[in-house]
Amino acid sequence: MNFLRKNKKALIMLAIALAVILVSSFCASMIQSDAFRVKVTDLRNETNSGTLLGNDSVKVSGKVTSGILFVPNTATEETPAPGIVLTHGYLNNRELQLQNAIELARRGFVVITIDRGQHGNNQNDIGTGSLMNTDGMYESAKYLYNLPYVDKEAGIGISGHSMGGYTTAATLVMDSPYHALLGYENPERGDPVYGLGIISAGLMQGWSTFMTAGPGVSVGMLKAQDDEFFFVSKFADGSDAICREFLHTVGAASFVGLTGYGNTKDAININSGDIYVNGSVVTVEQGTKVDGPFRVIYEANEIHPLNHFSVESAGYVTDFFYNAYGTPAGHSVIKSTSQTWWLKETFSLIGLIAVFFMLFPLISILLSVPCFASLAKSEEVDLDADLLSFKKGGVANIVRTVLFWLAAAGTMFFGGFIMHKVFTEWGSELLPVTTLLPQNTTGNVAAWGIVSAIFGIAVLLFVWLVNSLVNYFAAKKGQESVAVTNPFRPAIISWANLVKTVCLAFLVVAVFYVVTWINWGIWTVDFRIWTLNVHPFRLNMLGTMLRYIPLFLIFYGVNALANAGMRAKELPEWASVAINAAFNCVGVLLVVLIQYGTFRATGVLWQADMNLAYIVVFPLIPILAIATIISRYTYKRTGNIWLGALINAILFTIMTVANTAHQYPYI
Repeated sequence: MNFLRKNKKALIMLAIALAVILVSSFCASMIQSDAFRVKVTDLRNETNSGTLLGNDSVKVSGKVTSGILFVPNTATEETPAPGIVLTHGYLNNRELQLQNAIELARRGFVVITIDRGQHGNNQNDIGTGSLMNTDGMYESAKYLYNLPYVDKEAGIGISGHSMGGYTTAATLVMDSPYHALLGYENPERGDPVYGLGIISAGLMQGWSTFMTAGPGVSVGMLKAQDDEFFFVSKFADGSDAICREFLHTVGAASFVGLTGYGNTKDAININSGDIYVNGSVVTVEQGTKVDGPFRVIYEANEIHPLNHFSVESAGYVTDFFYNAYGTPAGHSVIKSTSQTWWLKETFSLIGLIAVFFMLFPLISILLSVPCFASLAKSEEVDLDADLLSFKKGGVANIVRTVLFWLAAAGTMFFGGFIMHKVFTEWGSELLPVTTLLPQNTTGNVAAWGIVSAIFGIAVLLFVWLVNSLVNYFAAKKGQESVAVTNPFRPAIISWANLVKTVCLAFLVVAVFYVVTWINWGIWTVDFRIWTLNVHPFRLNMLGTMLRYIPLFLIFYGVNALANAGMRAKELPEWASVAINAAFNCVGVLLVVLIQYGTFRATGVLWQADMNLAYIVVFPLIPILAIATIISRYTYKRTGNIWLGALINAILFTIMTVANTAHQYPYI
């Protein structure tokens, strides 16, 4: 009873956080399932078999290693619906095609969004490397084809983003009668895997190389106005064009079958969304099937990674499959601009905020449990005793104030502008990809953290030395000095308490993920906003996660140390946290803004060799802000940096490893 009274406020806050998670996830699930008119199922290692329509002697064996299946209640054996397979790009996972899955399923299509090989929960390692791994899409298309409520006669639609666009293009080849000519040979087993002719439409999102498709197959491209990787071609006069000029190039003309244009720079003028049948533009009403196979190019006013987080792009995906199949039976046309996925994303964001908020009352409660009670800061300990005062005069204090701001600004700018060097050179040298550390981008982020930590330690030592020298000379001249404390004092902890702190940190993160797993099990929704997401992961990733955690702890330990000392007496706690969070993430944000400000203004990247790296660090920006809040809160509660540093290292390592690709099998 005393425990309940002592933790009344924390228990109430924990209950509120859990209630918000429950309600927001229910709402996200309701929108994702179109008010529960669409059944949403998490598929793992599901197989089925059937035969080819019109040829019962040809076996079709399907498999979904990791996918989310959306089945509208109107799709039945009596009224089968067209089936569509969606997949993601390099380093991403199946959830990044949810915007398209939600919009297509509520319009009556049966949809499955899958993890590509060596991504997410699809850990098939087939020796091609995770970048160009096409594993999963064709097998999933065959799985859909075999389902009794999927329209075999209509054929299967496929679409993927970026490297998933390559997977789409490769799968169109695999399914075509030309597969053998392009190097696709049947494996040594009884059933023909390739050349089945079951795919009738393919939309390549953020991918510009089309190889071939079977006769009667409709194919489209969805591109960003400014794409960091693809859609570079030439004008009809032979001069070079950049991505935003692609619709006026021979590459675009060749794709849609346009011929007979001249050889001047402005000879080609294709409009976004124009439907070409046999090289001529045709017009159809939305929701009506185009008569015959067609080609189309959509251009969205955005950048490459926004193709899977955009109302405009989601509208184009919807439009393409309406044109390919018409309106599924039992449904009326829903305008492509009428979308609900962003509402689901909003509720998932609320859940994401709530699950992070849950950490604070959880930590407070656990610190009052007898086995962890010794970690709580004694009330007699004053963490603010030696803080800098902006109001105090004297040379020593002025120097300390100037160094306070210079150190913060220096580490901020260093963290941002050193990224280019780390991601293009130092990262692979410092932490090369191995069987023990099998993720290249995770290694680069960890390497950036280590380099930033070394610089941060150097700054802390420099500031300590200068302040000590200024105090020494001020005292010799009889001037007022200020207290200069050991900046490493917040890291001092007994061995017994360090062991307890490690246990507590792992326990906190374990509870965090238990809530995540339970929530997924109930609603089949995760906590997310765009590429920042928390979702269940396969337990065989744990060994890899544990090996990366010490590397990330170097950064989060030094970061927590800096957060502990970066405060002045005149600043309230919320202001200190806000300032520290800004200094933590603004440097990274600044280089990203320069990259994309330049790109959107000119169509050319500021640092072309960072086209992938800056996309990788998008979620790092909010993570650095969240980590600041956690480390400040735990420091105030414990009087040392280790609980916050460990929670941040464990939690954000798990999130990072779970959300990217691996180059070697997990061991």
